[in-house]
Amino acid sequence: MKSLFNLAAGVVACLAATCAAAGTYPDRSIRLVVPAAAGGSTDLGARVIGDLLGKELGVPVIVENKGGGGGRIGAAYVASAKPDGYTLLYGNSITNALLPAASRKLNYDAVKDFAPVAQVFWYPTIIACNVNVPFNDLAGLIKYGKEHDGRPVVATAGVGSGNHFSGALLGSMAGINQLFVPYKGNAPAVQDVIAGRADCIHMTELKSYIDAGRLKPIASTGARRDPRFPNVPTVSESGLKGYDATWRQAIFAPAGTPQPVIQKLTAAIEQAVQSPTLPAKMEGSGFVPEYENPQALADLMAKDTQKFRKISQQAHLHLD
Repeated sequence: MKSLFNLAAGVVACLAATCAAAGTYPDRSIRLVVPAAAGGSTDLGARVIGDLLGKELGVPVIVENKGGGGGRIGAAYVASAKPDGYTLLYGNSITNALLPAASRKLNYDAVKDFAPVAQVFWYPTIIACNVNVPFNDLAGLIKYGKEHDGRPVVATAGVGSGNHFSGALLGSMAGINQLFVPYKGNAPAVQDVIAGRADCIHMTELKSYIDAGRLKPIASTGARRDPRFPNVPTVSESGLKGYDATWRQAIFAPAGTPQPVIQKLTAAIEQAVQSPTLPAKMEGSGFVPEYENPQALADLMAKDTQKFRKISQQAHLHLD
């Protein structure tokens, strides 16, 4: 009887502590860990959202860059952090779907180690090609690929990068054998496409090149059209029904974070994403603000993981 009383007392004390923590949360600054170097597109999204989130919560949200390992280092750091809501992951489709699908030695479990909080952005890549390639749309690209083994030559940011998977998914669904050439990042890759040393690239940050006539857009890889290029059809609209290489940025907490804390974060993020100032801050980036709640985010990441796992197996794309 005494042990039951002690157990009940412990449960009550634990619940009281959780409620108290949630009631005062947050009472100090929050770290938003970005699993990438400063200055990139992921970093941009984190800093804009972090600023708006801090205003909603009334405490500073400090962006902390922990790049390396293709996102593994930052994600693993948050996975092992104290689950109190003061260390969060600014994750994405790479850290929470692609790596779990294609890496056999990942140092975190994307499902068990994280509590999904909210999606903040979705974005497609644009399939853009050298202006002199002999096609102007996706049907032409596929026809060219069927007639020329190993074409088009597709520049990627590296083996197993997001644009490599996007291209591999296209090749698998279209039945063409493209040649993927890995570069050390997107910057040299896009320059070689412009110069004609490669044919095409799948990339988000291409607006300036397309507007200047240095690349021609073929299709958008998302389920919906890229708002920056309303006249560029999606791959699915162009004939490959069901193709979807939508990318996401989202916030995750360490597993075990109290549910009242998650709920408070989720509500604040929803307000931040709906801020009327957000679209202007992200103009031209390709990132579309769109809030999704924790369950919807979990479902989206599970679906994306399954998709990436399938293409990883088909194309023998393994990241370790």
